[in-house]
Amino acid sequence: MNVSTSVCTVCQPPALEALVQSEPALASLWQALPVHQFDAGTLLQQAGESSTRCWQVRSGLVRLFYLNDQGTERNRSFHGTGNWVAGSLPPQALLSPYAIEALLPVQAVELPYATLEHWLRTFPHIGAPLQEALGYVFQQHAQREAELLSHPPEVRYQTFLATHGDLAPHLPQHHVASYLGISPVSLSRIRSRLGMIETANVR
Repeated sequence: MNVSTSVCTVCQPPALEALVQSEPALASLWQALPVHQFDAGTLLQQAGESSTRCWQVRSGLVRLFYLNDQGTERNRSFHGTGNWVAGSLPPQALLSPYAIEALLPVQAVELPYATLEHWLRTFPHIGAPLQEALGYVFQQHAQREAELLSHPPEVRYQTFLATHGDLAPHLPQHHVASYLGISPVSLSRIRSRLGMIETANVR
């Protein structure tokens, strides 16, 4: 899938929903997509497992994380209400390099890749922007990750707060530290230098 790096006009959830609703037959199919409930700690996607579906988070919070051979976890990203998550760029059914876990109870709409491919064939005038929207969203996830990790730790943390301010209060500090690529102790020191008060135990 070729994805433009220009601004995408249908990538935000309200715009994407409007696009779907503009085609009545597709809107009916969209409403029929299965909705799942995941308890906190449940894996939506295993690392190394073939990615055959994506999810739109309706409520809750998920994290994407890598797990190395030594069993060490490294958080890749966090996603809340309205965000799309998957183990690969839809509709490419590739092995997921990371796992997806519910950090809070999650309600999510499941969109199988096979269903997405069928929609792209059935609704050609809607299919192209829908494919662009999903591709752009996942490309932005990767781009934000690369930009974040190219800065010093304190700047990375400030960038994290700027881009994830709504999620930050719900994340334990050890998960934030893992995402930033630093130790919980280092994060605590950064927060101290910034004049922030610890709201969770550092682990």
